[in-house]
Amino acid sequence: MNLIEGLNIEYFHMEPDQKADRFEAKMNLTSFHSQPFGLLHGGATIAFGETVAGQGSNAILDKDHVAVGSNVVTYHFRPKKIEGYILAKGILMHKGRTSHVWQIEMYDENDRLISCVNVTNTIVDK
Repeated sequence: MNLIEGLNIEYFHMEPDQKADRFEAKMNLTSFHSQPFGLLHGGATIAFGETVAGQGSNAILDKDHVAVGSNVVTYHFRPKKIEGYILAKGILMHKGRTSHVWQIEMYDENDRLISCVNVTNTIVDK
């Protein structure tokens, strides 16, 4: 199993319009996501954010380019028990020729803001 498989991402959805600047993704929580006290590990949240930001960028790139994460800044607002899920809502803040910047808000199943993850992707040739 690799990290992306272990994250247990149930779905990734981006509107198939010309703008394609928003996405939503869901990560079901398991013991894989836990730190020793039974709470969501911050690193799992960060990995989820970077993964879905990459999916968002790659969905809007041409076949000759790929997005790779180059910077991640995360703010954790409240702890989350390992139960239920986390819903990521991403907005493309900057779409440049060589970089994309995503702001991703992470909510629990009760619609409470858990974390905010900002991801910069560098756009490189395949």
